[in-house]
Amino acid sequence: MRKVVNPSICCVRSTTNSRAFAKIEYENGRLSICGVIGPMKNGNCRGSAGQCYEEIAAGTPAEGWTKEMLNKFVGIWVKWHLNDMRPYCEHQKELGWEDEASQNVTIYHYQLTDEARKKKEEAEKAALEALKKGAPFTPSKEQTMYATLPFNIKSIGKELNSVHYKPKTPLYTGDKGTTEIQTRGWIRYDEDPIGILCKPCPVCGYKYGTSWLREEVPQDVISWLFNLPSSTVKPAWV
Repeated sequence: MRKVVNPSICCVRSTTNSRAFAKIEYENGRLSICGVIGPMKNGNCRGSAGQCYEEIAAGTPAEGWTKEMLNKFVGIWVKWHLNDMRPYCEHQKELGWEDEASQNVTIYHYQLTDEARKKKEEAEKAALEALKKGAPFTPSKEQTMYATLPFNIKSIGKELNSVHYKPKTPLYTGDKGTTEIQTRGWIRYDEDPIGILCKPCPVCGYKYGTSWLREEVPQDVISWLFNLPSSTVKPAWV
């Protein structure tokens, strides 16, 4: 099934009459909705295209539409678009993992202090010198400790209190630096219990985010979408 609708009229760069169109497609249980604002014959558009539901929602309802209809349409768009690409199983959704996965967590990045780095290098150098001479080498507990310290580490959700590490200094433009924000859905469960990624479902064992699963769109949602008024204006493209 395929349908093109004209849900609103948008203001784009002081132009108040840019029509917004959305294409609704439903096939083999998969719902897809994409939009465009002010499509032109040359393939360009006056506004946004693709997942531009925020801009479409901010527009004035087109003829045959009400604000309530527009809001409901955008709500369905956000919730059910590409329903066959869900990272969670039905049990995980019931347990609220969908919302938990979107929660933000601060990741703290650290690097060895200058003193710890020096002692690490000294321990490694002592071992290498012994190897070169063919002499036995028995490291001290301190040498072993420093030699095994990684140069960089991160702490998830809490600051690290260690005399061997200091906040990481960004080395280049785009470097993560001292901190970054990640959602729980992008943090591996086997890396930290706060993570959701790869966390097994307690019911079926499916590990969150390891496949794309389909969540069935309710039939009343599909019926409502395809009962919307079709666009009376044929867009250049959508």
